[in-house]
Amino acid sequence: AGPLTALLSLAMEEGLIDCSIITDKDDNFRPFPILGTNRKELFKGVGYKPTQSPTLSLVGYAINKEHTDIAVVGTPCQIQALRKLQNHHGFDFEAFDLVSLTIGTFCFGTFYNQSLTSCFKEYGINNKEIIKVVTDKNKFKMKILTNNGTTEIPLNFIYEKAIRSSCFSCSDYTASFADISIGNIGSEDGWRTMIIRTERGQEIFDLALEKGVFKTNVISKDNEDILLELTRNKTEIVKIESIIDHSPEIKSFFIRNERIAKAYRPGMFVIIWLPDIDFLPMSISNIEGNVIEITVQKIGEGTKKLFEMRKGDSIGIRGPFGNYWNYEDANNILIVGGGMGIAALTSLIEPLKQNKKNVIVTIGATDKTSLIFADRLLELIPNTMCSTDDGSVGKKCFVTETIEDILANNSIDLIITCGPEVMIKIVSEIAELKNIKMQASLERKMKCGVGLCGSCCVGKNNDVSVCKKGPIFSSTDLKSFPQFGTYSK
Repeated sequence: AGPLTALLSLAMEEGLIDCSIITDKDDNFRPFPILGTNRKELFKGVGYKPTQSPTLSLVGYAINKEHTDIAVVGTPCQIQALRKLQNHHGFDFEAFDLVSLTIGTFCFGTFYNQSLTSCFKEYGINNKEIIKVVTDKNKFKMKILTNNGTTEIPLNFIYEKAIRSSCFSCSDYTASFADISIGNIGSEDGWRTMIIRTERGQEIFDLALEKGVFKTNVISKDNEDILLELTRNKTEIVKIESIIDHSPEIKSFFIRNERIAKAYRPGMFVIIWLPDIDFLPMSISNIEGNVIEITVQKIGEGTKKLFEMRKGDSIGIRGPFGNYWNYEDANNILIVGGGMGIAALTSLIEPLKQNKKNVIVTIGATDKTSLIFADRLLELIPNTMCSTDDGSVGKKCFVTETIEDILANNSIDLIITCGPEVMIKIVSEIAELKNIKMQASLERKMKCGVGLCGSCCVGKNNDVSVCKKGPIFSSTDLKSFPQFGTYSK
């Protein structure tokens, strides 16, 4: 047992709680809630369960059993739901008065039971044989211990196959509304990180120290920074100030945020939050003062919802995240943009010009309506080369077909590119053949944005987070990624 069970056991022994709603598991390792009323029952809640239990369904049951000091252990979203229930005028105030302690667990998402079982089957795991499940936060793996040994599954595989859709619209990873939050982020192996959030939480924590229930240690500065980055990574609500329709499928949204505008460097990204719908990682196509332009293509449920929004509507935004283009050592730079990747490159042109770089630009898209910002780029770089697959604008060809002539007539020492990954793959092959350095911006489905959840990982061992180590990668990096060139939306 860990500090969570120890806290509950102590609180019960001292009469601070008379029961606790915790999560047990059945023979198929599926979670279900139980009401623990003694120390033996509390130990049934020990251990990580990667799928979600209907925890709050037992709140009414506990009240009906006449418990008056109820503890609830849950994920961040469950603790949020409990707080809403406690404070909603339509509910009986018993939930407010009788739930006297909440402990929230750190969480980057839970998984659908059936989908997770399918993932396990692909790795030859029988749910009935599972003894324990843990996550390796350093290697971004889920470790499944059975009677036959330990199997490691990359977290990005599980996120892709089994994550609950609602988890991608949640940014509370550390149970902000709990009395005490517990998890393994920011702590060394064998330790747990604990965040004390309320006077009630402090009371129980101090009692545990007094009774010698567990030891404490000073968190390292690096781990403190990680934890603060996670807990302070809050979503800011902003209003849409204006919208430009580039085509029925492409729009630019303008919002105002001084902090992000000042912190942004070309190549970084932000995450747009649409409540109850999705988080959308997005490039910034331009910044003027504190006004940020984000250009979006309608391709899924999240962007479809965003396209329904109007001037004055509110959205959430987090960031900026990731690294940025590194062009200091280059003098002659070729910019290659394809499709929506053009939007991610436009904010780079002005800094390149200010730094006296010789810039050549070639952009391409399917047709005229999808060749965004051609006019803007032509104004900045008059000799910008445009191409479309159907020949409706510029040369009729793929943008990659324009590169050979450019390289033959110019001494290029760095290629910067963004667009469909299949296009980037071709650009990287040309760069390697010509012995020219290249940087590219990769796209992956992301959740946390700070390199902790593992949903966007690439690499031979699926342990390189695109959101933290990228999204900008060198040609050397890309060459080491087995997945490079295969990703598409």
